[in-house]
Amino acid sequence: MTKYKVLTPVLQGGVIVSSGYVELDEEQAERLLELEAIGEAEQKELSEMTTPELKEYAKENNIDLGEAAKKPDILKAIQEAEIAKEGE
Repeated sequence: MTKYKVLTPVLQGGVIVSSGYVELDEEQAERLLELEAIGEAEQKELSEMTTPELKEYAKENNIDLGEAAKKPDILKAIQEAEIAKEGE
C-alpha cells in the first residue's frame, strides 16, 4: 500500500475523503490517478523531515518514541522501530 495525496473527494472504505492522504493498493491507485483524483505523495527522507513531521510520521506508523524529544533521538527511535519491523 502506498500513500497518495487526495486532490478531489474519493471514496475509501465507505468514507468520502476530501483532503489529506489515503493509502491504496496499486490497482485502486491506477484508476484514481487516471481520473486525476489523487496525486502521488512526495516522500521525504526521514533525515530531511522536521521534528513535528517526524512525530507525525511516528504517530501514523504506530511507532512509540518513548522519551525521545529531540530530532536525533526521534530519528533514531523511528529507524530502530523500522528495522525491528523488517525483522519480523
